[in-house]
Amino acid sequence: MTRLSGTTPIDLVTFDLYDTLVEMDHPRWQRFATAMQRAGLAADPEHLKIIDRAAEDFYTIENGQVPIRDRPEAEQEAFRLEYARIYLEAAEVDADPDLVREVRQHFVDEIETHGWTYSMFPDVMPAITKLERAGIKRALISNADADVTEFSMHMGFAPHMDVIVTSALVGFEKPDARTFYAALDPLGIAPPQALHVGDQALSDVIGARGIGMRAALIDRYGRHAAGEHDAEVLVVRGLEELVDEVIAFNASLTG
Repeated sequence: MTRLSGTTPIDLVTFDLYDTLVEMDHPRWQRFATAMQRAGLAADPEHLKIIDRAAEDFYTIENGQVPIRDRPEAEQEAFRLEYARIYLEAAEVDADPDLVREVRQHFVDEIETHGWTYSMFPDVMPAITKLERAGIKRALISNADADVTEFSMHMGFAPHMDVIVTSALVGFEKPDARTFYAALDPLGIAPPQALHVGDQALSDVIGARGIGMRAALIDRYGRHAAGEHDAEVLVVRGLEELVDEVIAFNASLTG
């Protein structure tokens, strides 16, 4: 793992929400694999887990231009079909529009069957409470279509966050700098004093580093190759190793 460097201590750690603190029960690549299989296509969930990054990047770019939730219904549906097409393309399936629509409908059916339920990763509370005991502030920054405060309360970590930022409320999506400043400014923290951790390179890493924050990529699913990212980006598999690094780094500055 890359080590933190510099002369400024980390006074705030900000967290992405989905696939960083919580994961969907029946992850989207499993649901998409089921949708493909119902359409008569071969689909390996483990392979789709890796190529899911292509669909994620498409979503981040499109949503950053105009949030999907703010688009007319016809444009939202066109986006969802294109999302499905990119998923199939990444899976090396030559899909015509009818097949894309069929897979998309099976995916919707799969969501209706299982719903939108999430579980918190087991390392979340130990990591957050360790930061809290060390006097390091915590904040949540989520690209979400609705306020995630109640959801965070339900999951149990909201009381341990100093700030909760939801893009739907502030009006900007990561990697927009204003989304990050919505967490930094209320706490009086300058970007060099903060580190952001998330699972997406485009929205989390590039967004945070773009304003001078330090960044960590959490690769819970082993989807990123060694050496793929800039040497200054910490790549971790879990939060506890990240928190231990932050605390050790701060201790090294105080002697």
